[in-house]
Amino acid sequence: MRRSLALLAVPALLLSLAACAGDAGGSSDAATPSSSSQATSDVPLRASGEPQAPQDGFPTVELDADGRPTVTVPEADAPTELGVETLIKGDGATVQAGDTVTVQYQGVIWNTGEIFDESWSRGAPATFSTDQVITGFADGMVGQTVGSQTVVVIPPADGYGEAGAPQAGISGTDTLVFVIDILAVS
Repeated sequence: MRRSLALLAVPALLLSLAACAGDAGGSSDAATPSSSSQATSDVPLRASGEPQAPQDGFPTVELDADGRPTVTVPEADAPTELGVETLIKGDGATVQAGDTVTVQYQGVIWNTGEIFDESWSRGAPATFSTDQVITGFADGMVGQTVGSQTVVVIPPADGYGEAGAPQAGISGTDTLVFVIDILAVS
C-alpha cells in the first residue's frame, strides 16, 4: 500500500518540485515523466546493447525476463558525488541535452532500498525531455546512446535538494539510485 501511494504521489511531486528545483541543483523546469502515448511496436521495451563490466561501489542490478531491474544497494555510506555507470552500451543515437527520450526507469532510495517510482510497474515506457527532470536523472542520459542502460547515483544536491520529496518518501538527505534503459531519442 505504501509503495502504491508513493507511486501515485510522484507525478504530483515532480510537478510541485519544479519551483524548488533551482535550490536543489535541478532543472527549474522539472516535470513528471509520463507514460508514453507514442510508444509503438518499433520502440523496444528494454535496453538492447552490449553488457559492460560493473564498477566497484555502485549498486548491483539484476534483470528479470522482461528486463525489469532489481537493485541491490551496497552496505556502505551513500556517495556524496553524482555517479553514472553504464551497464549496457547501446549503439543508437547519442542523447543530447534538451532531447526528448523514451525510457524505462526505476528509482530507489539508497538508505532503504525502497522503490519510490518506476515506469516498469505502469506497463509502458515514459517519454519526456531531458530538461524536464532532476539534474542527476538528466546526467544519467545525456551523452549515452540509445539501447544503453545506466545506473545513476544521485546525491541530494543533484536530486530534490534539502526539501526532499516527502510525498514520495524522499527526505532532503536521501541519495537516489536510478536504473535507466534508454529506448529512443528525438
